[in-house]
Amino acid sequence: MATDPPAPADDEAAVADDAAPEPTEVVVVLRDGVPALVEPAGAHVPTDDDLAALRALPAREHQVASHAMHAFSGDDRTASLVLVLEDVLAGVGVDDLTHGTLVALPDPRALLVHVVRDEQVLRAAHLMATVARMRSSEAGAISADVYFRDVDGGLQRITEHADDEVQVRIEGRFADTLAGLGLVDRSRRARRAARRRRG
Repeated sequence: MATDPPAPADDEAAVADDAAPEPTEVVVVLRDGVPALVEPAGAHVPTDDDLAALRALPAREHQVASHAMHAFSGDDRTASLVLVLEDVLAGVGVDDLTHGTLVALPDPRALLVHVVRDEQVLRAAHLMATVARMRSSEAGAISADVYFRDVDGGLQRITEHADDEVQVRIEGRFADTLAGLGLVDRSRRARRAARRRRG
């Protein structure tokens, strides 16, 4: 399935370092009806009733921006829709989530999504992180980061903010997915990481 494509451009500020720490695993829970990102240990998983209530919500305002970023906006329950993301995307005609999605939850009133399919993924991650960071001063801000949501619903934080720069960390399941799509070359990643450790 994977060929030997070019590695991501340096201007993407992508970081692919095999010596990097393990990705941060998080889950989404509802606290007072608002989504929160927490570590998995001891996290309350939403009930079937919680999910049914989310599915019953009216459709949110939806726009598709650059790099196939879907932006959903509405009331304080909009970000909670990440818990029923497949249904939300099906409602706007997107059914193939074979390779997972990128999601950002900047505040309760917004949900940003990119369906992972092609080389737009890194640019979409940067755009999403920029939008999320701009909204991080909103009331009830949740996160300025972007998360890779795998096909099983697991979330992995893939961005880091340093001053005005966003870095996309290509590691863990996210790296495996990109390699499976032929978007990163594992051997190049290993050589780059070794050069960084030596230099």
